[in-house]
Amino acid sequence: MRILSVVNQKGGCGKTTVSINLAAALAKKNKSVLLIDLDPQGHAGLGLNVDSDDFERSMYDVLLQPAVEIDDVVIPVLENLDLAPSTVVLAGVEQELADKAGRERRLAAKLSRLRKAYDYVVIDCPPSIGLLTFNALAASGETIIPVDPSFFSLHGLHKVRETLELLREELEHDVHIRVLANNYNSRTNFSRDILYEIENFHGDSMLKTTISHTVKLKEAASRGQPIVKFDAHSRAAKEFLALAEELAAQEAFFQVGERRATDAGFQGPQFVPGGVRFSIEAPHAADVRITGEFTGWSYDGTPLERDDNGVWSTVIEVAPGAYEYRFVLDGVWVKDPSNMESVTNEYGQENSVVVV
Repeated sequence: MRILSVVNQKGGCGKTTVSINLAAALAKKNKSVLLIDLDPQGHAGLGLNVDSDDFERSMYDVLLQPAVEIDDVVIPVLENLDLAPSTVVLAGVEQELADKAGRERRLAAKLSRLRKAYDYVVIDCPPSIGLLTFNALAASGETIIPVDPSFFSLHGLHKVRETLELLREELEHDVHIRVLANNYNSRTNFSRDILYEIENFHGDSMLKTTISHTVKLKEAASRGQPIVKFDAHSRAAKEFLALAEELAAQEAFFQVGERRATDAGFQGPQFVPGGVRFSIEAPHAADVRITGEFTGWSYDGTPLERDDNGVWSTVIEVAPGAYEYRFVLDGVWVKDPSNMESVTNEYGQENSVVVV
């Protein structure tokens, strides 16, 4: 599964247009695609004729509610193309997660538990470098940066590259950068000059395909259709199909369908034959137990066994449902450090949550 985020902190450079039409073009190429709308404006949904009245839960619930998975909010929109929609309340996520550990990994953790197998996940990001964009980048192996022929868009490209460098340093996560010349008008000297400057500074990351300036894309969006459906014979449709072809041709360079090794550190409990495997790295502990709603919050809980690397684990058979739990390390109660899902208990502390 390839995860691509479409990012540029400048608004109006065509992120949503690229996200919608790239996802639809990949679907047209018989790839199974999930488009995630991570922009509180919800324009990806509008561009696919999905209104906020058409769904009850959105990416806001996915990022904030432990019991809500991405599969629970997905809406089929076209053959091979599903949408995880957004609403304006998504703008409040940054404030609500401000004091939560691992808040930049929320989306990655949810994507690691997708039940449906997709070939591609395309994430439409907001026009800012904040928590939502950090979540998208931390979950992605690749990012597409649309750059229209303007000085401000070019400046936004530099800022995104600085953000990716910060991500590499803070989260030890590398994202493959792809720069896309978008809304390009080859007949103007200014457009050609901007394209030359992009190639001069970012040529190693440039996609060969360019997306031309055309009113057809705006017409398609107003009808709630991607260009490959609205006008399959248009120049824009052919360009997005060429972009999809260019990306698909590079699949051999990516481990499609495999989870990144770094995912394992924040997935939390693992579903295995016989139940749920809980584990915690505690090489200096003498006794580790787990307790929670599935043990009646017993102090004795269920003991874990230690391996040679200091990782304690056990497998517990748990009926379907959502359960709060904590580890007990040498008598000290702690939350699961590898599980991003948690809720605040009556004592103001955090209990980890597992959904079966």
